[in-house]
Formats: sequence, C-alpha cells, structure tokens
Amino acid sequence: MMSLRNKGVGNRKSKYSVFCQSSIINQQSSIPPGFTLLELLISLTIIGLILVIVFGALRIGARAWEKGEKDVEIHQIQRIVLENMKRQIASTCLRKIMIEDQKEVFFRGDRASMEFMSRLPMVPTTWSGMVYVKYVVREEEGGEKKRLMLHEKDVVLLEKEKDIDDQDEADFFDLIPGAESIEFEYLKGTKDKDRDPEWQEVWDPDRDTGIPLAVKIIFREDADVPPIYVIARLQSEAKKK
Repeated sequence: MMSLRNKGVGNRKSKYSVFCQSSIINQQSSIPPGFTLLELLISLTIIGLILVIVFGALRIGARAWEKGEKDVEIHQIQRIVLENMKRQIASTCLRKIMIEDQKEVFFRGDRASMEFMSRLPMVPTTWSGMVYVKYVVREEEGGEKKRLMLHEKDVVLLEKEKDIDDQDEADFFDLIPGAESIEFEYLKGTKDKDRDPEWQEVWDPDRDTGIPLAVKIIFREDADVPPIYVIARLQSEAKKK
C-alpha cells in the first residue's frame, strides 16, 4: 500500500513539474525580443541626423527672417530720407548764400553735391525756420559704395560766418550709407517757349541764374536693382522771384 501511494505521489509530482516547465516556456516565448546594441546605435544615429537637419533648417530660417527685417528697416529709412529731401528741396527760398571770393548765389550744385537755403529744416535742433543746406555724396572706405551726407546750419548762425565752404567733417550727418550710387540733376527752363526744359548735371551760378525748376535725385541701392528717381519741384513762389 505504501509503495502504491508513493508511486502515485511521484507520478503527480512529475506531472506537476512538467506542467510548470511548459508554462515557463510559454511565458518566455510570449515576451517580445528586445533591441540589439547595433540596432540601438543605428536608431540613435538616424535620430541625430534628423535633429541636425531640423535645427539647421530652423537656423537658416531665423537668419533669413532677421535679414528680411533688416532690409525692410533699411528701405523704410531710405524712403523717409528721400521724402524729407524732396520736401526740403521743394521749400528752397531765394536767399543768397556767400561762397568763395565773397560771391553770393542762390543755388549751386553738381552730380555729387548741392547747396541752397530752405525754409524746411531737417535737423530737429534748428529753430529759426530757415537753414543753409548742403548735400554731399562721398565714397566709403574702399571706394565701392557711396554715402549721402547732410550739413545744415541755422541762418542765424550762418550770418556770423563769412565762408560757408569751410565745414568741419563732424558737422555732417550720415543719411544713407552703403549705396551703389546717388546723383543729382537739375531742370533748367528755356527762354524759348517752344522748347521744353532740359535736365543738366551741373547748376553753375556763373551761367545759371536763380534756382532750377526742379531737382532730380537718382538713387541706386545695388547694381542689380533699378534706380529710384525722386523729383522735387521747387515752389512757384521761389520761381516767380
């Protein structure tokens, strides 16, 4: 009897051990396999490349946006300066200015400079309402670009000075730097009514009396960009005088 019982117990134990082994095998087979070290390295490399491309594109976009904002700001400043120049030139008044050799003239100009008296000051510190104005186009360092500069002096202070040609460099204001070219032309009327007024590059007081009918500003920001033409017509009051 004891042997039969022991034999039955042994059979039950063997069946139980077989069941446990099979359940462990089934559990192990149901667990998904993990990544190998090589697969992990490849995945990290791909993610790194994607991040480099994304951040590179973001950096390029940020630089383009900053450049665009800077260009817009520069163009706005240029438009404001040219518009103020147009208004100031249009407000030219017939008041003589004294140049070298004690000669008095109303207006003088060439392709790179012009000087006259105006009722519209551009510098905020001017308070008398009439100013002596001189625009000068000068080369920047290297000679590849031009810059437009302004010298403006109150007429009250100007009467105390006899020679206005002797101006200090510190008295000039920098208006438009880094331009490809900035030039001036002057419209001269003719005595013959059948002939149209003509543009000329120089307004010489020795042969051109009074003031021009209009002044043309030719501004080119870059060699690949077409120039901008700004024409300032002088007031009829000044022309009648």
